[in-house]
Amino acid sequence: MARQGINGRFGSNMNAAYLEKLNDNQRAAVVFGVEDDILPPPLLVIAGAGSGKTNTLAHRVAHLLVNGADPRRILLMTFSRRAATELARRVERITSQAMGTGYAAEALTWTGTFHGIGARILREHALAIGLNPDFSIHDREDSADLLNLCRHGLGLSNTKSRFPAKGTCLSIFSRAVNAEVPLSEVLPRHFPWCAAWEVDLKHLFGAYVSAKQEQNVLDYDDLLLAWAFRCGSMSPSNPATGHSLRSAPRSVVRDFPDIRCGCANGGFLARSEDCVIDLIATAN
Repeated sequence: MARQGINGRFGSNMNAAYLEKLNDNQRAAVVFGVEDDILPPPLLVIAGAGSGKTNTLAHRVAHLLVNGADPRRILLMTFSRRAATELARRVERITSQAMGTGYAAEALTWTGTFHGIGARILREHALAIGLNPDFSIHDREDSADLLNLCRHGLGLSNTKSRFPAKGTCLSIFSRAVNAEVPLSEVLPRHFPWCAAWEVDLKHLFGAYVSAKQEQNVLDYDDLLLAWAFRCGSMSPSNPATGHSLRSAPRSVVRDFPDIRCGCANGGFLARSEDCVIDLIATAN
């Protein structure tokens, strides 16, 4: 997508004062590559608490819009609905300041949480990637309850020594699947008091996955993992998904609470050469 610059698409009446409130590092992140004639390379920003990450994200998106980006082609994600709403409102205010008439928050049609965007994409492409589009979504409490039913069904609630509680089991499962690390590594490192139950936990997690499939249920982990791995098989050359991908967001701006999360998961949306990813992550 060609960028037309501050005096391009919207003429010379553009007000660049919106950038003056940023410090040097924030401004460098906001303007990075935007005024080139091609999509800029991916950008990773590592910042600590109180360094203005949210403000930088909002200005980055606004700067893309000021320079001619289509708001429907920007994917803006964070971890809570409140944060996503606030980001969209900030973008609206900044673009109004810069352009006189800015972009309404509603114009950013791909703004939301990671789980919300994941659910939307999975429903749109469900049949093409082997899912039933009528799937239900379990929150953490629902997931723990289903895992507990499986636990009872396997007789693990009546063991001589106390088996891990449902919440602990769910935490172990989530840690293993999200980090893509086997139980044999997860347990001694993060849950050493549960290490003796490794074999039984493997059986429990197998039963849990089967129960979700039988009930057409996705949990919060599935919303991200299915999006990452199943949608990774989609490409613009695939007739079942190609048209949707060609009209999908091209600029991805995301806020991660942990740099390890950002680096581990930042690549799955960059499978197309027609997309640029910006990550802003908190350094621990």
